[in-house]
Amino acid sequence: MLKTILLSSFSLVATALVLFLIVIGREKSWEMIAGSPDRGPYDFTTATRSPSANDALACSEGLCQNPDFLITAFDDTPESVIERLSQRLLSSDKLARRVDDRNNPAKARFVTYSPTMRFPDMIHLEARALTDGRTGVMAYARAQLGKSDMGKNRARLEALFAQN
Repeated sequence: MLKTILLSSFSLVATALVLFLIVIGREKSWEMIAGSPDRGPYDFTTATRSPSANDALACSEGLCQNPDFLITAFDDTPESVIERLSQRLLSSDKLARRVDDRNNPAKARFVTYSPTMRFPDMIHLEARALTDGRTGVMAYARAQLGKSDMGKNRARLEALFAQN
């Protein structure tokens, strides 16, 4: 009897969630449940990594500690690098949206979503002039929901920087 009640309750909750996602929309539903995926800029000098396996960090040599992979420095200005990376990301990921106010042209922030369930992820990009005249880049991507992103954020960053 208790098993039947629990199963019925679970089915009712699952059905309500599916209806909620359909009626409200997947992206808006997750925002209503978990808040805005845009939690503001990521501070590469003081912020810590996610305690869960749902993020990825990539940097040019010497710009951050323990990156998942290194990014080759660029020959352009920080502003040009961020603009080119932003265009590359937006053209390769139709679900990505730039959300920063563009006040600092050496930084950019994006929200993107998984294709099916529209789970939100954040992507932070920052470019800095290096002492050798080149431009180094720092990139951080993190899932808003869940404890694991199954490597999706790292793959997203690797794809973004694969064309360098």
